[in-house]
Amino acid sequence: MLLSFVTRAPALLNAAGTNSDAAIVGLQARHIFQHGGWSPLLWGSTYQTSADSTWAALFFAVLGPTPLALMLSALVAYAALTLFAFLLLARRTSSPWRAFVAALPLVFTTACVHSYALYPPRQLALTIAFAALFAIDRADGSKRPGAWLFGGGLLVMLAWLADPYAIVFVPPATLFAALVVLRARPTFGARAGASGVYALGSLLGVVPLVLLWLHPRSQQGVVTMSPSVLGHNARLLWNECLPWAIGTKVYKPLHVMDYVEWRMPIAYAVAARAGVVFLVIAVSASLLLVLRRSSERPLRHLYALGAATVGLVFTSFFFSLMVMDHFSMRYLAGAVLVLPFVVAPLVERVGAWRGALVLAPYLLIAGVGGWFSHGDWTHRGRPVRTAAGRAEDEARLLSELQKRHVEAGVADYWAAYRLDFLWREALPVAPLHESQDRYRPYRDALDRAHRVAYVFDRGRSFEDEAKTADDFDAKGSRTERFDVGIFAVYVYERP
Repeated sequence: MLLSFVTRAPALLNAAGTNSDAAIVGLQARHIFQHGGWSPLLWGSTYQTSADSTWAALFFAVLGPTPLALMLSALVAYAALTLFAFLLLARRTSSPWRAFVAALPLVFTTACVHSYALYPPRQLALTIAFAALFAIDRADGSKRPGAWLFGGGLLVMLAWLADPYAIVFVPPATLFAALVVLRARPTFGARAGASGVYALGSLLGVVPLVLLWLHPRSQQGVVTMSPSVLGHNARLLWNECLPWAIGTKVYKPLHVMDYVEWRMPIAYAVAARAGVVFLVIAVSASLLLVLRRSSERPLRHLYALGAATVGLVFTSFFFSLMVMDHFSMRYLAGAVLVLPFVVAPLVERVGAWRGALVLAPYLLIAGVGGWFSHGDWTHRGRPVRTAAGRAEDEARLLSELQKRHVEAGVADYWAAYRLDFLWREALPVAPLHESQDRYRPYRDALDRAHRVAYVFDRGRSFEDEAKTADDFDAKGSRTERFDVGIFAVYVYERP
């Protein structure tokens, strides 16, 4: 768990550099913390819940509504996921060191896991899913297996409730529960009773899920699958998403959503491919041990859980309408998260030290890929705190706008909500396009304002600055243009 924080040090040092998607969670959490304004859905979403916002509100209650507290809420949840995986492995391997080595793929990860572990929403759903797997495993050998199975069934459905992505864990968790029941219960009646308890817990978890679907703003079309996208998604998987997810490609951010591929030195490119080869060897060796029944049944069940999850993640990727570009590599995170379960039979067979040597090449490229995906938050391999991480320009910008009696602002989506969060809503900033509104009161404040500012963030805005400023000139009288660090600001007075 400590290593999980160390490997995310660049982002922790630059927590104020958060993006607007995460800032929405922080803003909603701030309202929950300060005003009790809770709603079941995430602001502006028709399918994601406020689970991560509610979780972040607990951190705000202790640490205040800061960017660091927001990032810690997601990272602590990820560390808890790692702990659940380790405890599950420790019960099914012969030593805690073997469990530790098998769990290392959760510590050294590429950007596909970083995108969840560092920036909500979605991380809490993954943690709840792993809590469900832990509960199911505890039913094996427990004096109260029914309570653990009931909890496992309930938790896996609550994970789905927290975020639709967690649906990929529902069938594997059910398979895992069936294997646990078959091993632990010797008679048909006992097996039927235990299965019924798991089903009962799952049915109870479905109730809030159905209530969410019945909510007036809820839409579930986001999980739609279609065979028409198979070719497109397969090419994207092979050429971009899979290489980025496993570390043979690394993208570094120029802007928030503008990433360029890192041109690897030849020696490192060779090492990256060697790392993948060693990963394939580890997975294949584990499969052989499972097929030959050379590993204990508990580890075979764990491998089945991991393999089923990997298979479902890739199948859903092939047919999902949500797969659009290379950033869709984040949808492969589920497969990376279960890697410890897939390699566990090999680590158990060869021991902790030999297992670590086999996994080391892959862990190296995964760790390097994740580290350098932080962009300029690292310098020559060291984490550094940048101006964006200190939010210096943002603080000066707020001061300058308040001096000019600006009542509201407008900016690109990727700049607007981030400013709202950093400024604790001292001056409302709405996105340029009304279709991107996530919280209507910001737009209402902008519409009422007499003195407004158009803010162009050179690191985040994607619109044409001059053209957008000309459009505003037609709607009001420009009184001033000035620069504050990375920001270009146009002030207008409107009738």
